[in-house]
Amino acid sequence: MKAKSIFIQLLSPILFLLFVTHTYAQQALSLDDAIALALKNSPEYIIAQHKLKQADEKIAQAWGMLYPALESEASALRQYAENGFMSLSDGQYDLKFVQLKFGINPGNFYNSLSQSYNNYKLAKEELKKIKASIEYNVIKSYFDVITAHEIIKLRENSIVVLQTNLADVNRQFNTGSIPKFELLQAQVQLQSQEPLLIEARNNYATALDLFNYNLGAKSGTYSVTFHGYDSDLKKPHSSEIVDLLVEKALVHRPEVLQLSLSKDIAGDSIDATQSVYLWPTFTVAGYYGKSYLMPNAPQIELPFPGQSIDLSAITGTREWQTTWQVRVAATYRWGALAPVDSVQAAEREQKEKLKEIEQQLQQIKQAIAIAVRADYGKLVTAYQTMIAQRKNIETATEGLRVARESYRAGVIKNADLLNAELQLTSARMGYIKAINDFWCAVAQLKKDTGFDCTYIIFAEEYNEK
Repeated sequence: MKAKSIFIQLLSPILFLLFVTHTYAQQALSLDDAIALALKNSPEYIIAQHKLKQADEKIAQAWGMLYPALESEASALRQYAENGFMSLSDGQYDLKFVQLKFGINPGNFYNSLSQSYNNYKLAKEELKKIKASIEYNVIKSYFDVITAHEIIKLRENSIVVLQTNLADVNRQFNTGSIPKFELLQAQVQLQSQEPLLIEARNNYATALDLFNYNLGAKSGTYSVTFHGYDSDLKKPHSSEIVDLLVEKALVHRPEVLQLSLSKDIAGDSIDATQSVYLWPTFTVAGYYGKSYLMPNAPQIELPFPGQSIDLSAITGTREWQTTWQVRVAATYRWGALAPVDSVQAAEREQKEKLKEIEQQLQQIKQAIAIAVRADYGKLVTAYQTMIAQRKNIETATEGLRVARESYRAGVIKNADLLNAELQLTSARMGYIKAINDFWCAVAQLKKDTGFDCTYIIFAEEYNEK
């Protein structure tokens, strides 16, 4: 058992050397660089950008309703009738050099255009929501890596302290000052730190893998900068600022804006549907071209021999003739007023959808208010915990120094000395965790409010204008 312990102590520095070498081989990123890289590599964010461009093209399509269709056409008509007007012709060929077609329902155009603009805003808010989610994930994983790294340093420091303590205990045991029980106790305490150090390194590797995953990179590609994470820790305002944060969150939060826009889109859809029976559809059509007629002249017998009737003005001649036509119309669809018409069904469907969106909007506003209040509570708690743990570290450090001197003087037992070391370790762990909670709470507040709210949270004095 003793040989195994010696082997672990010899092997541990070698493993750590390999671990550190691998860590420093990675490219260290600042937080801003990490966020920029994650946005660049995120398929979800790229897809949202493409959808925003598609929504922009929908606006162009809506405006395109005002542009008439210009075209050319060539057609051939063949017909037959035993008698009547159609019997005067076997058909005709038409060449329409310029043909114009234009038709629009003013109400439908206006509401379709409004709907397309709202859809663009909706896609813009979706892009904003995805960006906020990516930023939060990167920030959280960034500080998770730092926390895991600090815990490794903490565990290593504990091992160094316990190794020094074991040397002191072993020296006192050899002089007969303390019983063997205290020596065994010191050895057990030192050996118990080895699994904790291994666990801390595994947690660091896992945190680093998740960080690279959020960046869209392969494992082991990037690391973080480990300096300055505990600086610029400003004191947040008291909880009275929460109401202002909630108020602004209801204005900036993408989900609220999206539901509000969806409500407007549903209203535009209802108005566009109603335009079918509230407005006539205005159309203008015309063409200019050539026609080649194929007359079938009738055989008409006259009472006077040698006389005939010229019907070419009616039947036409086998020559190309210039033709043109202009048509202006206003068409009103009476059938859309019937309750069983598809237009009425579509209108009723959109009205039900509008009621559904209103309920969703009310629900998400309540959820946002709860989330923002909870996030701010976590932020204030994390800051107060940091302050308390700083004082605890100072107290525990002094307590460990006194305990170490008291133990060497034989005033206390080794168990008391180990307990003092445990208290210091616990205080440092609490401080590291509080810093992590602080930055994660800031990131969560940015996400839940929908904007960079730090200028409100940490400003020495904030007056809303």
